[in-house]
Amino acid sequence: MKVSTIAILAVAGVVILGAGVYFVSSRPLVASVTLDAKGVKSLKCNNVEYLDNGEFRVERVTLKKANGEVYLGQTSGTVELDPQQQQLTRRFLWGIVQVTYSTVQNQVKLSIRTTNNSPDTIDGLLFTPLTFKFPGKVQEYDGTTPLLAHNMGDLALVRASYGSGSVVVACEDISRPLMVGFPWANDRPHNTVYPLSIHTGRVPTYPDSYPAIERPIPPGGTDQYDVTIRFAKSGTSQVKVAADLYQRFRETFPEQLKWSDRRPIGAIFLATAAPNNPSNPQGWFQNDAHLNIDTPSGKSDFRQRLLVLADSAIAIMKSMNAQGAITWDIEGEKFANAISFVGDPRMANQLAPEIADVADDYFQRFRNAGLRVGITVRPQQFTLAADGHATMTVVSDPAQLLIDKITYAKNRWGITMAYIDSNVNANAKDTNPMDPAIIQKVAAAFPDVLLIPEHSDLRYYAYSAPYKELRRGEVSTSEDVRAVYPNSFSLIYTADGPLDLYHKSLVKAVQQGDVMMYRTWYADPQNEKVKSLFSK
Repeated sequence: MKVSTIAILAVAGVVILGAGVYFVSSRPLVASVTLDAKGVKSLKCNNVEYLDNGEFRVERVTLKKANGEVYLGQTSGTVELDPQQQQLTRRFLWGIVQVTYSTVQNQVKLSIRTTNNSPDTIDGLLFTPLTFKFPGKVQEYDGTTPLLAHNMGDLALVRASYGSGSVVVACEDISRPLMVGFPWANDRPHNTVYPLSIHTGRVPTYPDSYPAIERPIPPGGTDQYDVTIRFAKSGTSQVKVAADLYQRFRETFPEQLKWSDRRPIGAIFLATAAPNNPSNPQGWFQNDAHLNIDTPSGKSDFRQRLLVLADSAIAIMKSMNAQGAITWDIEGEKFANAISFVGDPRMANQLAPEIADVADDYFQRFRNAGLRVGITVRPQQFTLAADGHATMTVVSDPAQLLIDKITYAKNRWGITMAYIDSNVNANAKDTNPMDPAIIQKVAAAFPDVLLIPEHSDLRYYAYSAPYKELRRGEVSTSEDVRAVYPNSFSLIYTADGPLDLYHKSLVKAVQQGDVMMYRTWYADPQNEKVKSLFSK
């Protein structure tokens, strides 16, 4: 059996790599990998063994014929090792998988190149390059939730901490999708032994909530997955361990959002979704049962009350030194649950005729007071059937739909803020945030409009200020995001959140540029606590 070893030695601040000698300021961790005919024979860091099983396994291959038929490919084949190239080659009826191993300082790199020799498209691949045995129990694993990450709008980084140190598995691809990580522990409840998983397509044994990794390999084509195993000392931040990847992400998807005003933003909800009230079907003013918008006096009362609400909100906003307010439901809230927020200002007059004669004056009052205004939009198309049944329909170009809605609201009401509701993939198996390229396209169309998406990933921060809620324990923009986009910020809705509990964290978030959102359509007692965050 042929055996080959790749190693880096650190002695007295000197790193020896092949024929080169590199001087460093402090001794790095030492990574080494030894290969045999099946894969990895030994994986060490500072002479501590991390390997449980090093056989490189092709667990699943999915192929698709031209007619759409999907079938599974062969997973057993021949294997050979090229010691000089540090390359393992596995051959199958459908193609070839070659794995090249290398090390640099604290990192072991796996470059996995797949060649498709079949007449059909490779639709998905699942590799287990090796199985780890960590020195101690992995802290991040709860016994159920897989430790998997993908790079679709994000960095695919999975950390496994075990007390004295940690290992970060990283996908080196920035823009081509891949999922990596540890799907489970083989030795629960000890939680020290984990198979390393790398895959495209969809894996049936993984949660449906993970997105499908669309990275097909056509007949005669090749593709390469580059993954690094990065060893780190205890307490070393992930930002430091993967600093090169954070920088590459920023260079690939540069920050485009320019919004210097970080004063609070008010939230206004004009209605409340509830059982149908014939005299007030939109639920105006928290479902006021006494309002009757079908009568002339009721319509007049509605207009007067709405403008009084605007004046009251303006006074509160001035006291809060707010930059503006977003009105969530200018169309009312006739439809409950998933369609309570219609998110289409073009439909306001049709859905709530009583708003037609007052909406312009309502928004004008805010603008006259020197305040910004905003509305809610959705990337789905609202449809109202003749029988009154309402639906939200997925469209082929959600970016253009959002642009059309914002254009209308901008031209009519001068809005400069837009909350984007329900920006998720409309798939029962994939409810992750929509492709950030959609938000990028909308932001490019409106550089003077602040986009606030309900759901987000890392790349969203290049173009928008994602929405967070204090009541869910979300208190600030994460360290990972700020490492990529130093000027980024989140909008944190504070209503019903434990402001006292998170006071110090929120003060820091404000100092770092995050924007607080508060109720402004009435004098919420919490507002004084929000105001205090800005007085430090």
